[in-house]
Amino acid sequence: MGVIEIEVEPLPCTWCKRLLEQRRWWAPKRFCSPWHRVKYRVMQALGFVADILT
Repeated sequence: MGVIEIEVEPLPCTWCKRLLEQRRWWAPKRFCSPWHRVKYRVMQALGFVADILT
């Protein structure tokens, strides 16, 4: 039995747009560091609050 190899193109980090090597096709990596994930979530929360207040 051979290993199935699926080639996945690199995707940019959602925060800084740096290209990320994708190791899994079923769960693509979206952030290059845990801090970029935190920054993105905080900005989403602040945007949600701003939408509620306006």
